[in-house]
Amino acid sequence: MTDTLNARKDDLLLAIERFKLVAKATHDVIWDWDLERGTLWWNEGMQEIFGYRPEEVEGGPNSWFDRIHPDDQDEVIKKIYEVINQGESNWSDFYRFRRADGSYAHVHDRGYTIQINGKPVRMVGSMMDISRQLRSDRAREESEESLKFAIQAAQLGTWNLNPIDRTALFNDRCKELYGYPAEADMYYERLVQFVHPADRSRVIDAIERALDPLQRTPYDVRYRVNGATDRKLRWLHCTGQAYFDQEGTPYRFSGISREITSEVTSQEKIAWADQQAAMTIEGSGAGSFMVTLATNEIIYSPTMAHIITGSENANMTRELLLESLHPEDVGIRNNAYAEAEASGELRYEARFVWNDGSVHWVRVLGRYLYDSTGEAISLSGIVMDITDRIESEQRLKVNEEHLRTLIEQAPVATALFVGKDMVIDIPNEAMLKVWGKGRSVIGKPLRDALPELEGQPFHAILDRIYQSGEAHSEQGARADLVVDGRLQTFYYDYTYKPLKNSRGEVYAILDMAVDVTEQVISRQELERSEERYRQLASELERRVRQRTDELHQANIELVNSNNNLQQFAYAASHDMQEPLRKIQSFGSRLLSTYSDKLDDNGKYMLNRIQDASKRMSAMIDDLLAYSRLTTREGEFTPVELGEIVTSVLADLEISIQEQKTEVIVEEMPVVWGNGAQLTQLIQNLVSNAVKYRLPEQHSTIRIAYRDVDAAEKETLPKLLPDHHYIRLEVSDNGIGFDEIYLDRIFQMFQRLHGRSEFSGSGIGLALCKKVVQNHHGYITAKSQPGRGATFIVYLPQPL
Repeated sequence: MTDTLNARKDDLLLAIERFKLVAKATHDVIWDWDLERGTLWWNEGMQEIFGYRPEEVEGGPNSWFDRIHPDDQDEVIKKIYEVINQGESNWSDFYRFRRADGSYAHVHDRGYTIQINGKPVRMVGSMMDISRQLRSDRAREESEESLKFAIQAAQLGTWNLNPIDRTALFNDRCKELYGYPAEADMYYERLVQFVHPADRSRVIDAIERALDPLQRTPYDVRYRVNGATDRKLRWLHCTGQAYFDQEGTPYRFSGISREITSEVTSQEKIAWADQQAAMTIEGSGAGSFMVTLATNEIIYSPTMAHIITGSENANMTRELLLESLHPEDVGIRNNAYAEAEASGELRYEARFVWNDGSVHWVRVLGRYLYDSTGEAISLSGIVMDITDRIESEQRLKVNEEHLRTLIEQAPVATALFVGKDMVIDIPNEAMLKVWGKGRSVIGKPLRDALPELEGQPFHAILDRIYQSGEAHSEQGARADLVVDGRLQTFYYDYTYKPLKNSRGEVYAILDMAVDVTEQVISRQELERSEERYRQLASELERRVRQRTDELHQANIELVNSNNNLQQFAYAASHDMQEPLRKIQSFGSRLLSTYSDKLDDNGKYMLNRIQDASKRMSAMIDDLLAYSRLTTREGEFTPVELGEIVTSVLADLEISIQEQKTEVIVEEMPVVWGNGAQLTQLIQNLVSNAVKYRLPEQHSTIRIAYRDVDAAEKETLPKLLPDHHYIRLEVSDNGIGFDEIYLDRIFQMFQRLHGRSEFSGSGIGLALCKKVVQNHHGYITAKSQPGRGATFIVYLPQPL
């Protein structure tokens, strides 16, 4: 019996020793509650896990229960005693347990009862701190939720391809990107048919390389798809990865798809815009550049090289650019690039030193271009020489001091309103007198200094000028001001002039005003006086209308009279030819029959009669030609001016040869006009050029033309608005004339030389002017005595 008791005692000691070893080896908190004695033992985990030193832990169960979170305490204790009272064998629960630092740990606690004769006498358990596990689970859940939300927010399509049976699984967004394929199409071989034919082989090759166990290439490809049912063309960017088992067999191929149609379109627009911008930039005097970030290669314009180095032939590299940068401005450039990495926009101003040692201020503007992953791939921009602007700003500071002096000494009321609040600055004495407020207004906003202006238009006008930068002025504007303690009405001629800084921003408004109260009051009195005569003016207007109608009727009668006069001139000229022919005929017969019976004086007078009759005949012919021109006979058609010139030169061939004149004709255009009238025009101009030659000089005539631009056409009178015009020039090196007689030479019967010098009726140039007027053109001339003349004719061209 004693041996048996000793054996049990040894087994109990061994069990206790094993329990203590287990309590030390485990990472949990082990506790042993003696239900009969009411004592509670904790292992070292109480200190290691929860931070309690052994002396801080009470011996009873309150060391446990008092550290349970108040919100969990009642429920946990209730369940424990239910297990003990009902004689159950185990208990477990999740709750919060207070650490030594006051924070709470999430624990999973488990206890087991030891019973003797069916009565629980001890409960042994282990408490596990699961706070980290809970945080990890919560973080994982939040991460999964965030990933799900991000995929939905980014409108990403997810896909999963089974490499074994070739089936595909798409989410709703991915189905939308493929144009909603039918379930029967959800196989690899069917889905690739929706890929654009031009991209299909590239996509298939990328998939095969991703599924090849020897390559295992990440799947990253851009391609177009034609929607399965909506037939819509979309650009997609797909990325994915294949997964392989230990034997190297792919068992899964999955990834995401993103629509990049707008990005591709934008990139195309950006590239086109960059090309257009580069052309515009070069035309404006700025230089352009583009840097490939992967290689630091710079593509630049000659203008850019000149702005940076002073030479268009410089071989621009990153090293040369940094060498040309002024040493004191290196920090400016570095800070600008640091900011550009975040914003995508590069902007800075710095000095560059040219090869000749001169210093130039340069403004650099650039923009990064990114790929679909957000990686910057290039930097493009422009450079501008702003040396003049910087120097202007420096001069501006000096000018501002001058402005202050000028305002103070200005003879008219002048003040400066600074900033959006229109703070009054440097009003001169004249302006202070206008306001009647004294110097106390200086430094105050205009609204506070002159409250009586509220409700008057001046504040709104000043605000508009500050926004638009456009000056404003008025004459006789009314202003109600409190002067000498009472509200009075004044009138001013005033000007608001915006002052701008180097960036073109308005920073102040200059106010200049002149008191015109007396003049305005006088004008108002005059207006009231004029009102008394308004009825008289109305009556006068009625009489003018009546007189106008009478003049219109008289004009109609005058036109009829002119028509009758033209018919009379034609008939009279025609009837005068017959007696002239008889005079010439009988004169010729007298000379041939009775010349031996006439003395020298008789012969001389008979010759004078013959000459006078010939001149009269020529004059009648010219008058007939002129009268025909007034009728504008014939319709206008396209006319080959070259053919007319050739015909005229053929008619004048004998006189041209006799005068030994060289005629140079350039290529002639087609004009809109009457061929017969244009022939008269060319014949008169050329015959005049042949006739008025310098005897001692070789005679040369040049016939040329050029097109008339819009600016020149605007200076000419009475031209057809919807026709293009040519400028025909007939030039010679003859005797010329003084341009003071320019208007005279185109009048009827006007001559600058006597008949003994040059023959003619004095109607030729008047006829030319009439032809040109009939063609809605214009004729003039340029000349100097002894240096030839150039007759200039503007004629229309066909539409």
